[in-house]
Amino acid sequence: MSFAIVCTALSAYAIGADNLSIGRMQVSIWPEYDDPSVLAIYDGRFEDVTSFPIKTTFLLPKGSIINDACSLSHEGQHFCQLYSVRQTTEFDEIELYLPYPNFYLSFHFTPFDVSVEKRSFRYRIKANHLIDKLEIDIQQPLRSTEFNISPGDGQLNVEGEETHYHYTYDEFDTGREQVFDIGYAKKDQKPSMDIKYSRMSGPKVFSSPYETQRNIRTILYLIFGTGIGGVMVITFWLLKSRKRAAAV
Repeated sequence: MSFAIVCTALSAYAIGADNLSIGRMQVSIWPEYDDPSVLAIYDGRFEDVTSFPIKTTFLLPKGSIINDACSLSHEGQHFCQLYSVRQTTEFDEIELYLPYPNFYLSFHFTPFDVSVEKRSFRYRIKANHLIDKLEIDIQQPLRSTEFNISPGDGQLNVEGEETHYHYTYDEFDTGREQVFDIGYAKKDQKPSMDIKYSRMSGPKVFSSPYETQRNIRTILYLIFGTGIGGVMVITFWLLKSRKRAAAV
């Protein structure tokens, strides 16, 4: 019952986000980080905070497996949202409700065969909103060689054993697309990390944080409870009436 109530409440109060822009969005593309596939993370914030809650969509690589689809509160708490995925010709389109302007998406997809030593894939980022500042972080898998990226103008940053390539784009318009061709050689099939990666600083909350949603749920429970109570009262009255009639 709780999941159905969440959907109903959010559908009633969310508005479309076609004209909203994202102030800053970070995209992480990490091949074979915690799994023999590619981990991708979309982390950003919409600018117009007065328009929330909203319903919006993001374009992901085809065949993506969603790990987290969350909205972050002002205190940094993650509220995981119900979502739906629609497959299109070029992308998977994920639709979700955002109670707050901050969003967090993480997912895996498998664009190559890890049994082959030479691995390569193409990653396409297509904006569904205007993005004032888009930041891309591509990480080289540990124990890989011959790592190459096109375009090759990314800023190299080495952090211990990790090697990252950073890209920054200003005024990334709606409908604009940025393509990265990534290739490397890797003899083993082990990921860079042994544990699942999570950047979440707060606990997940599998519900909507809205006071409105809580009020609707309370009302539904009251209606349901009142209905049961009414049926019990009527049943008791009928049984008592029958006993009186039988006694007469």
